[in-house]
Amino acid sequence: MSIDPKRRLFLNAWAMGAAAASISSPWRGSAFAQTPKFISDPFTLGVASGDPTQDGFVLWTRLAPEPLDPDFVIEGLVDVMCEISEDEALTKIVRREFAVARPDNAHAIHVEVSGLKPNRPYFYRFRVGLATSPIGRTRTTPEFGAPLNKLRFAWHSCSHYEQGLFTAYGDLAKQNPDVILSLGDYIYEVSWGAGVRRMPVEEAYSLKDYRLIHSVHKLDMDLQAAHAVAPWLYIWDDHEVANDYQGNFGKILPGQSVETDFPIRKYNAYKAFFEHQPLRARSRFDAINRMRIYGQSGWGDLLDFTLLDTRQYRSKGACLPPDRQEAVNASRVSCAELQDSSRTILGTRQERFVNDNFMRAPFKWSVLVQPTLFSTLFQKSDKGDPTAYTDGWSGYEPARQKIIDLMVRRRREVSSVVIGGDMHGFWASDVKQDYSRPESDTVAVEFVGGSITSQSFNYERWNRLFPDNPHLKWQDDRVRGYGLIDVDPQRMDVRLMSTPTTWRRDQPFSPLKRFVVERGKAYINDA
Repeated sequence: MSIDPKRRLFLNAWAMGAAAASISSPWRGSAFAQTPKFISDPFTLGVASGDPTQDGFVLWTRLAPEPLDPDFVIEGLVDVMCEISEDEALTKIVRREFAVARPDNAHAIHVEVSGLKPNRPYFYRFRVGLATSPIGRTRTTPEFGAPLNKLRFAWHSCSHYEQGLFTAYGDLAKQNPDVILSLGDYIYEVSWGAGVRRMPVEEAYSLKDYRLIHSVHKLDMDLQAAHAVAPWLYIWDDHEVANDYQGNFGKILPGQSVETDFPIRKYNAYKAFFEHQPLRARSRFDAINRMRIYGQSGWGDLLDFTLLDTRQYRSKGACLPPDRQEAVNASRVSCAELQDSSRTILGTRQERFVNDNFMRAPFKWSVLVQPTLFSTLFQKSDKGDPTAYTDGWSGYEPARQKIIDLMVRRRREVSSVVIGGDMHGFWASDVKQDYSRPESDTVAVEFVGGSITSQSFNYERWNRLFPDNPHLKWQDDRVRGYGLIDVDPQRMDVRLMSTPTTWRRDQPFSPLKRFVVERGKAYINDA
């Protein structure tokens, strides 16, 4: 039997007549699946875990011997085995899971594991024939309501591949967090700015484009280390698809139609995102081209995370000019849509989810996980007129007020903290009951956690806004980094970890700023 003349580093799984070149599989995920013999590493993109529960988690890998060759294809179904162990040497294997890698999902694997012990670490690896993946570490959460005395979590956002090295991921991995939160802009769909390396495409529109961008990210060893050290929880912002997109409304190519062509672009982006992250099957597309990404993760009686999706359910941006798909600074005087209470950023179903679950017992702390600056940012035009940037919460203030009112009602039971990303810098602020009245109660505190690499040049501009925004306490967008929090029943120790530059690998990370939040007290203390 002849081999396809196109360059391939494996034998076609259907060409099993060439028996001497194949390895028979001792397990079978499908009667139609085979185990090809790879002569190059099929696990180039590493491993990852996500969405931990008290008895399991999701484990991920993707078979990709040539991840940057868009014409390289593994044909047919491939058997994959996953081994889960109580020790890193994998001598105490407690479970073997079997799965089939399919070509229509880029041979990505999502193994949903259940039935394990709560509140303990586990180690895992994947196998295809004689090929084995790197070993990853993950963990289960404590049982619901069980006493938990401490938790360490990290969060990050804004990792433009070109604009820096992913050294922040490498340092984050060294901190050994229990869980890592990805707050959006995990990739950027477009090439821009000064850079130390180049993306494989100028701007992504096709499924092939988005797969290539995810692949080049996953090849980074620092990112692989962060994925392999702990389970991740995910939300997204705009650049996983297109800058400032809103639901099914967003940027298209010249001559295309927003109504017909942007949903195709979004589908391609969402599909590639699912293929490259440890997400559950419930995140697959529904009948109207949506992916469930919002949710909740509880940790004993100590803390829960409420994760928001502010992209795919939102109303179209307020007062956008004709033929514009990206955000603007809209006039607070003339743009009535800014205060239209029927406009939403979460959608009705997600709003109901937040109302039912956020800041509920038995947790002592509730963390609102959302992709940007939650607090209002009062700005002015060049003429001095008050404006609101329509892409963030300032463009959806009535919708945000529903969450703030919820914080007010429940703050005596549970203390809340908001974390965010997107701003390409670090911020600390008060969440006010009424931002138009600076003297109103502070109901929570907020921290925005820098960027992994994405650049910002707004330090002086942001500082000039502080007199009009007294709820803002501090910001610094001159450095890159991530957020790290140690929490116990009485306090949160917040460290905003930064480095002078991500253009060199030898630059260390250290706390740029350190804050303490005490339970039951909605204000920020310098540590």
